Amino acid sequence: MILEFCVNNYLSIKDDLKLSFVATSLKESLPEPNDIISFYDIGLSIVRSAVIYGANASGKTNVLKAIAFYKHFIMDSFKNSQAGESIDVENFRLNASTALEPTIMEATFVVGQYIYRYGFEVDSKTVHAEWLYRRMNKKRAKEVEVFYREEKTTTVHIKSPLIQELVSKRMVRGNALLLSTAAQFNEDTAVNILHWLGDTQIMFCSEDEKMWAQAIRHLDDEKMRERIIRFAKYADLGIDNISKIDNSIVSSHRQYDDEGRETANVTFSFNGNESEGTIKYFSLAYPIIDALDNGKRLVVDELDSKLHPLLVHKIITLFNSAETNPKGAQLLFTTHDTFLLSAGLFRRDQVWFTQKDNFGATEAYSLAEYKVRGSSPFERDYLQGKFGATPIIGEMETIFTAEG
Repeated sequence: MILEFCVNNYLSIKDDLKLSFVATSLKESLPEPNDIISFYDIGLSIVRSAVIYGANASGKTNVLKAIAFYKHFIMDSFKNSQAGESIDVENFRLNASTALEPTIMEATFVVGQYIYRYGFEVDSKTVHAEWLYRRMNKKRAKEVEVFYREEKTTTVHIKSPLIQELVSKRMVRGNALLLSTAAQFNEDTAVNILHWLGDTQIMFCSEDEKMWAQAIRHLDDEKMRERIIRFAKYADLGIDNISKIDNSIVSSHRQYDDEGRETANVTFSFNGNESEGTIKYFSLAYPIIDALDNGKRLVVDELDSKLHPLLVHKIITLFNSAETNPKGAQLLFTTHDTFLLSAGLFRRDQVWFTQKDNFGATEAYSLAEYKVRGSSPFERDYLQGKFGATPIIGEMETIFTAEG
């Protein structure tokens, strides 16, 4: 379970940007079930979902890209690169200083009985710093430094002998993370963290083919196929069945005569005949079911794209409710669908906004920072610009006039 994610100097993000799932003390009264996850032992409560709004090019997607880089660099830096190879990281280039400085990322998350805080500083050539802290998931537990790496110096806790051995034998490349390296040698803490990261799926609109391939792969599991079909039927897509025939996906629809009597089933090429919205909904079915079944994290860019607002509404309620989400799965997504703001779905501390300053840098802030009532018309106030994060639209009409 993720508590916080912080990033500095990455893509359009110049200064510290923090996204938090820690619930505030704000009192909310929502018509939809929205159950926070309470950790009584440490006095924290965590929200199950969060949404990011903002104008086009405000940096919403870059926040998700930062999370994606954090995940993939940790999981792949040891096995997918060789000594001397460049690191695929891009810092904030619109400032002369940050263009020469490393990117910084850090996340705080719960894995089993521990709360971990892990981060790194990295540029295209090397890892400049890396740190891992942990504390027991209990009140008044002290945070313990597992290791701290800075340039060529690394200190390691005495109870992490395998990590110390890797450092002493200089087995960590300059362009690789110590945590990633330790996981390859089956160090318990590192393995647990990488497993946790592997259970965090991040989906972008540009990866439709990847999403489709994953959806197809899980149809081989008969029980999962039946659940995906039920998921499709709920959405009133007119689909009776989904199956694989000669490595192609087909959907079955009922055929009727002129009197409305059912006469047969007709099959269609799913990818060729179904709508783009149906294909996206089908592609999302497995990640949603898997996350809710197993308490995983799902991050989706433009969740509302191609989907009806009522379907998006229902997906969010599945994550927000303890009844359908008993294992604490978490959903983070970006959207332009302001209908969701007026649907009684979110606490104020679940709503985030991104906008760029005058120098092209993305900043993020929560609706909880505004002194507004929980019953306020958030959709109207947002569209009127009271929370910022909306586009400044110029006089387009001049383009179509003689003077323009």
